[in-house]
Amino acid sequence: MKKQLLSTLLAIGMAVSFTACGGAGASSGSSGSGSDGSQAGTGSGEMAETETAGRTLTVGVSTAPQNISPFTNFTNRQPVVPYLYETLMIRDGDNTMYGVIAKDWSTEDNITYDINIYDYVYDTNGNQIKAEDVVFSLEHARDDAANTWIDSCEATGEYSVRLTLVDDAVSTFPTAIDRAPIVSKASYEASEDSMATTSASSAPYMVTDFVPNTSITFEKNPNYWQTDENLQNLLYKESTVDKLVYTKISEAAQQTIALETGSVDVFYGLANTEVANFIEGGRDADNFTSLGYASPTSYIFYYANQGICAEDMDLRFAIAHAIDKEAIIQGAFDGMAKKPTYMGAPDGMSDLTPASASDDYFKYDQELAKEYLAKSGYNGEKIRLLVPNEDNHNRISAIVQGQLMAVGIDCEIQSYDNAMFQASFGDGSAWDIAVCQMGMSDVAFVWTFLSYDLAGGEAGALGMAVKDEKLKEVLSTVMTVGSHDDENATVASNYINEMCYGQNLLSTTQYTVYRKDLGAVEIPLLSMSAAERFVPCTIFE
Repeated sequence: MKKQLLSTLLAIGMAVSFTACGGAGASSGSSGSGSDGSQAGTGSGEMAETETAGRTLTVGVSTAPQNISPFTNFTNRQPVVPYLYETLMIRDGDNTMYGVIAKDWSTEDNITYDINIYDYVYDTNGNQIKAEDVVFSLEHARDDAANTWIDSCEATGEYSVRLTLVDDAVSTFPTAIDRAPIVSKASYEASEDSMATTSASSAPYMVTDFVPNTSITFEKNPNYWQTDENLQNLLYKESTVDKLVYTKISEAAQQTIALETGSVDVFYGLANTEVANFIEGGRDADNFTSLGYASPTSYIFYYANQGICAEDMDLRFAIAHAIDKEAIIQGAFDGMAKKPTYMGAPDGMSDLTPASASDDYFKYDQELAKEYLAKSGYNGEKIRLLVPNEDNHNRISAIVQGQLMAVGIDCEIQSYDNAMFQASFGDGSAWDIAVCQMGMSDVAFVWTFLSYDLAGGEAGALGMAVKDEKLKEVLSTVMTVGSHDDENATVASNYINEMCYGQNLLSTTQYTVYRKDLGAVEIPLLSMSAAERFVPCTIFE
C-alpha cells in the first residue's frame, strides 16, 4: 500500500495489504526494546476530572456500532475500531509493522511466529495482560469471530506466545493479527454481556458512553499503560483530541445540516449527493474543508458458481460488455468514483499492480455484448441480480438492469436486507449475478474469494467461488510470500479476465468534511485492514 498525500492529510495506513519482504528464515519484524518499567492501570473506566476539559471533537458518521464486544462481527463499527481495542501489532504509513502489545516477534517459515509481549500491559480495569490473555484472545477471535487465519496459539512463557497460522499466504499474518483484539480474560469473563455495551481494554482511548446503533464516545485513557513515548501507539501520539464523539446521521440531507448548524465538527464519509455543497464552488465551501481520498472500497460484479452464468462463459462476457461503468459512476455516485483498471484493489491501494492493468478491460460495447449473447445458450431466462438493500447498491442495480435489458437480457433485481443478502450470497444456486461492496486493499487476499478451495473449501465456500483448478493454482502462487510479485499478479489477473469471473465496477471516492474554524492542521485517516476503516482524528495547532 502506498502512502497517500492529500494536502493537509496525513495518511497512516494500516491496511492488510503489504509488500512482502524476505522469505523462509527471515525475521518478520521487531518493535525494538523498550522500557522495562511497569505501570498498573488504576482507572475503572472513568476519566479523571482534569482530563475532561481538553479538546473535544464531534464526528458525524453514516453508521454506528451495534455492539462493541471484541469477538463479534465488525459490522458498522469500522470507523471506531482503532479506539476500541489494541492488537499485538499494527502497520504505519510506510507499510512497516510495529509492535503495540507485542515487544518483538520472529518466524522461520511465515507460519509459526514466536511473539514476546511487554510485561507491563494493563487494561482500564487494572488487569494485567499476559501470555494467557493473548492466547485467550486469539482463540476467541478464531472460534467466535471467524478469524479463520489462526490455527493455534500456546503460551511459551509468562509473556511469550507461539502463534501458528493456517498457511504462509502473504496476507494471512497481518489479517490474523488485525482481526484479533487483545483483552484481559478476567475483564472479559467478568462482563455480563461479553463487553457488548461496556468495554475494558488497553487502548489509548476508552469508551465512556455508548448507545447501540446511535453514538459512541471515547476519552483519552489517563492511565494508558505505554509510557515510553518512543513505543506508543501512533494513534495516542498523533491525536490531540481528548474527547471524541461519534454520532450516526444516515440521512444524506441531515448530514449537511449537521455540519452547517455545528452539530458535528467533522463528517466522515459524507454522502456523495451532499459533497457538492462543500467542494470548490459549493454554498459552504468558504467555511469548510473537504478532503477527497481514494477509498479501498470497491463495488464488485460477481457471477454465481452454479446455474446459467456459471455454465456459460459467452453469457458472462455478454453481461460484462453490456455494463457501462461510467454511466454507473455518474448515475449512482454523481461522478464521485473511479473506473478501476483491473479486477482487484483500487488503483494505488494495493501492493501489487498487474502489468496488464487497463481501464478499458471489459469495455462497454453493446454490439460486442450482443455478439457474445448470440453465441451463448441464453434463451430469455430471468437473470437474478442480487444486491443488499442499501441506497448505493439499489442505484447500481437499477442502472445495471437497464443496461442488460438493452442488449436483450432479462434481469430481475433481488434486493435483500443484510442478513438475507449474506445468506443468499453464500448459496450459488440462489442468484446468478451479484453486486457486492468489498474492502479491496490486497489483491491476493481479495482474489482468493473467487476460488472454491481457497474460499473455505466444502464447508465455507462463497456462492461465487468456482471450482477451477487452474484458478486455484495461479491464486495460490500469488498468495504465497515467496512468489507474491507483480509478474504472478499479472498471470492471475489475466486468467480472471480470460474466464470472465467478475469485474470491478467502480472504486469510490470518500469525502471527509470539517469546519475551518476548528484550527485543524492535519486530519489523519487511519486505514486498518481490507474492511475499509478510515478514522478522522484531528491534530490542532
